[in-house]
Amino acid sequence: MDGQIINNDVRIRSHVVETYRGHTQEVCGLKWSESRQQLANGSNDTLVHIWDRSRATQWLHRLREHTSAVKALAWCPFQGNLLAIGGGTITHGLA
Repeated sequence: MDGQIINNDVRIRSHVVETYRGHTQEVCGLKWSESRQQLANGSNDTLVHIWDRSRATQWLHRLREHTSAVKALAWCPFQGNLLAIGGGTITHGLA
């Protein structure tokens, strides 16, 4: 609810793997890409961030066009750089 995403791996003792910070409100949608290298997330603050696992401290892309909370995210299974997002009044594909 604080806008953070904490990626945990419960198989290891120090289980916090990455922490992603970039939202001011509750994160309400998460989706890893097929390669597991990019994470897309949406929030009640109407933003979408796309993160690269190797650079968890800064998002790669920030999409601001939504006018309400972003709750639905889906990576295209046959085109790895295409992301569908929904929940507001606009949907996008990222090329």
